[in-house]
Amino acid sequence: MTFEQFKDKIFALAKAHGVEAQLSYSQNKNFQVRYQNGTMDQYTDAGKFKITLQLLKDGKLGMSYTETLDDPEKVFEDALSNIAIIDSEDVEYFYDGKGEYPKIEPYDGSFEKLSVKERLSYVEKAHEEIRKSSDIINDMAVYGQQMNEMRLANTLGLDLSYTNGGGFMYAMAVAKDVSPRSAVEFAIGRKPEAIDPILVGSKARDEALALVGSKSVKSGKYRVILRNDVFSDILGMLISMISAENAQKNLSPLKGKIGEKIGSDILTVKDLPYHPLSISCAPFDTQGVPTKEKTIIENGVFKTFLHNLKTAKKEGVEPTGNAMGTGIQPINLYVEPGNKSFDELLKSLDDGLVIIEVEGMHSGANPISGNFSLGAKAFRVEGGRITHGVEQITISGNFLEMLGNIEDIGNDIRAFMGIITPSVLISNLDIAGNA
Repeated sequence: MTFEQFKDKIFALAKAHGVEAQLSYSQNKNFQVRYQNGTMDQYTDAGKFKITLQLLKDGKLGMSYTETLDDPEKVFEDALSNIAIIDSEDVEYFYDGKGEYPKIEPYDGSFEKLSVKERLSYVEKAHEEIRKSSDIINDMAVYGQQMNEMRLANTLGLDLSYTNGGGFMYAMAVAKDVSPRSAVEFAIGRKPEAIDPILVGSKARDEALALVGSKSVKSGKYRVILRNDVFSDILGMLISMISAENAQKNLSPLKGKIGEKIGSDILTVKDLPYHPLSISCAPFDTQGVPTKEKTIIENGVFKTFLHNLKTAKKEGVEPTGNAMGTGIQPINLYVEPGNKSFDELLKSLDDGLVIIEVEGMHSGANPISGNFSLGAKAFRVEGGRITHGVEQITISGNFLEMLGNIEDIGNDIRAFMGIITPSVLISNLDIAGNA
């Protein structure tokens, strides 16, 4: 049975039972290979598809799932029976497909056209580059690619599809020291030429070597640069805060703050359905609502929450195209870059720290209160130059207060799986050390 035949059967059953139906079809193809010290120890080449059926009756949703096209009647019966056990008072909706959908450059499948030999060459080249230093005692390199096909159709007339994908790699180098020093570098892109394995390997190696001799610092308030990868990690706290559903449940510190100043004058954050650096782009969300560019924070002022159909209906506003499964998320959370290069940010910092890694985001960051306390690694900066590595420190503060303390923003923008951001200079941040 084809998907079209499966869909037609489901929709016929829905009509006969007086319910609306919506089918979501996703097919994923994933390839990943990992080398440890030049030896392959992991190889994955897999694909799968999944169909989710939702049935809507009197504002209640019943759901079922399948990974085959064999028995549409059973899938329908399971979803129909699940409607009866829904005890939520929330009213659910389907979208009819009206509106203007953004034009998004489709993924061209260029990574899938690579031979296995070409794919393996990414990790081999990274390993060779890392091992050019005899002070490296351990290394790892990973290459992966993914392609996702999405189709959404319902009995209201909606029928949409898109294909997304790209490739990525990362490498870790460990340098010998009293305590071994490790560093990780990565790359991500929509085309193979966007990933340079030699550059990835050299950056991982050089940073690990630069961390040799790391020491802690005295506790106190420091001016710091949050490097783009670190700022991406911490900026993930904002995703929960801008969910309208969390705000409606009193789980966001931004509730009631639309139109208020929550960040620095130079901070503007947007949600973009497409960015050329990102492999996470979409013309519609998982409810079929068109995605669109929207400004979340403009010159420090909070402008909007992100909505799905249900939360938008509750507040009498238009949905923003940010349904993501059962939650709400941005498509690409984008921080508008400034004008300074990373080296120019270092000169502006003059004396302080560059935070290059944080640990414990899941346990040490609370998106409801905004408070965080995270283990970190850094570089000491004196006279605008990096002088030595820093270990055994903890950074702490409040996320929204930190946004207000952004003093400068770099132009070294990078994409990190749904977050696109440059490095930022923070005027003061609490650092706990043991020097």
